[in-house]
Amino acid sequence: MVFAPSSLILTNYHLPLSGALVFGNCMQINHKPVVTFLICIITVCISFYVAYQISGSVLGKSKITELTNFGGLTVEGIKNLEIWKLISSQLIHVHQKHMIYNVLSILFLGIIIERTVGPKYMLIIWLFAGSIGTLFSTQFTPSPWNVGTGASQAVFGLAGFGLFLIFSKIQRGYMFLCAIGFALIPALYLDFKSVGYPKAGHSLSFVIGFGLAMYYFYNVKNKLVQLAPKS
Repeated sequence: MVFAPSSLILTNYHLPLSGALVFGNCMQINHKPVVTFLICIITVCISFYVAYQISGSVLGKSKITELTNFGGLTVEGIKNLEIWKLISSQLIHVHQKHMIYNVLSILFLGIIIERTVGPKYMLIIWLFAGSIGTLFSTQFTPSPWNVGTGASQAVFGLAGFGLFLIFSKIQRGYMFLCAIGFALIPALYLDFKSVGYPKAGHSLSFVIGFGLAMYYFYNVKNKLVQLAPKS
């Protein structure tokens, strides 16, 4: 798979070409964050609906074991080819306040990331980082509570992708840095408070997001090298 954005302008990074090809300080922001908005809207609607079905209130708490029948992810479900739960599990939550926090995190991060890399790759980050992290998280909880749910893993994946943008100086805005802090700091605090360390699913999703960013942008660099005019 080769990641190649549809419209990309990179400046101030000199590649070893005859004549200076300027690369990387900023990326042209042309993409509308359609996928980000859709993910947020669908998550809110489905999570509220499931909460209402289980508890009788859109803001009600759902037991993790009850969410299995509403799209919760388990290894047994994957073995039974319930592949759709890789997506549905990210849309349902035990606590609706937690869902709202996750949706806001996706919104703040996703708007900037999607405008940078486009809707296709925003969806790839959400799907791969979220689903793999959610499935991985089920391995650290005893049955019958080993049901993967929630958008936290996708949030960590987006945060990992976003931190690579910061480290690479592709994005420098304080608003983006604040969005990453908003997504990570409260979630990590809850992890340390509950288990004493970052949860495994969160950690894996963060690494996946960071890795996807590295793969994406190094392929962009190589693509521009190949397309650059040669003297």
